[in-house]
Amino acid sequence: MRPLFSLITLISLLFCQTHSAAADEAARQSQDRSAKRLEETVLNQNLTLEKRVKALKVLMADEMQDGFLNRTFCIWDPLGKAGPIAGAANDQILRSMHYGMKLSIEVFQDETAIKQAFLDTTECDAILIRGAAARPFNSFLSTLEAPGALPDRDHLQLLAQVLAKPAIAPKLTNDKYTALGVITIGSQHLFASSAALASTSALQNSSLAVSDADQGYVRLIEKFGGSARSNALNASVLAFSAGLSQQLIAPDIGYLMAGVGLTDTTNVALDIPLGQSTLQLVGHADRFPAGLAQILREDFLFRFHHYARLLDKELGNLPASFWLTPTQADTERLTGLSRSVRIELRNKGYYDADMLKLARKIRCRFTPDEDECKNPVE
Repeated sequence: MRPLFSLITLISLLFCQTHSAAADEAARQSQDRSAKRLEETVLNQNLTLEKRVKALKVLMADEMQDGFLNRTFCIWDPLGKAGPIAGAANDQILRSMHYGMKLSIEVFQDETAIKQAFLDTTECDAILIRGAAARPFNSFLSTLEAPGALPDRDHLQLLAQVLAKPAIAPKLTNDKYTALGVITIGSQHLFASSAALASTSALQNSSLAVSDADQGYVRLIEKFGGSARSNALNASVLAFSAGLSQQLIAPDIGYLMAGVGLTDTTNVALDIPLGQSTLQLVGHADRFPAGLAQILREDFLFRFHHYARLLDKELGNLPASFWLTPTQADTERLTGLSRSVRIELRNKGYYDADMLKLARKIRCRFTPDEDECKNPVE
């Protein structure tokens, strides 16, 4: 009887193990279904924010400490902790608590340093930097800053609405990084030390200061027959301020933060945007899962006009005479050569083709009769 008993015991053990494994698998599948339902709740824009945040807190309960997720945003502001970007970021601390995040802010004045901190350490869960500098982390989003891609702020705002839709999220996330929001910091403009230099024809044979992160504008300068003196944004603006360069292509905020426009009343700008300039929040993908990333993107969209008003208040300090009306020739040259630069750099893999296509569709929402809307090349 002993062999039979041993066989029965073995069969019982095997049955128990199989049953246990099946139970474990069933429990795992149940947990997966529960997590999926919670994530669907968080992503559902038809539900109240309160209900979505409640689901997010359950979904991320393992990471919560005292009811909050601890995250650190590293912020680029060339003026340091007292600067306007850092000040606006500090406002986000209270807002973040509404969706369960306890936010800490670290301020960097150098774009290279902040990117290295993001890449090499655990100090920064996310960084807020200029879109041009964010290209290594998400080429799709940074491409919105290509020359002429989005002619003015209204175009950028419409794009921001698209970016806040869950369906676009796969384009904003890769294996390492996820884009979490966009803030306007004005348009790229041509600034000059005199009215005679504030035209597209004056770019030929000129040496212009420009940020080395803005390769589209470096190429645009070359298309106009000029040469680019590229450097970090701060250095480029200061070179213009010091008279080392008579012309500058830079975002509005770069010009304003250097105080150039308030100290030198001879400077002027061509009143036509060369393209849009933004700050972009980029995080480590594993620290900002889909639900949290989505809520952040929506919050940035909600605050779009708030940040725009802050910028407009500063721009209001510039006299009306500062802005020079472009000629029709200026407008046509900029439109044609900007498109040429976008296509050239798209074909080289520098600009993202999907973003350029999206930007064209947005332009055509505003000007549907343009030839590019009927015969698209982007």
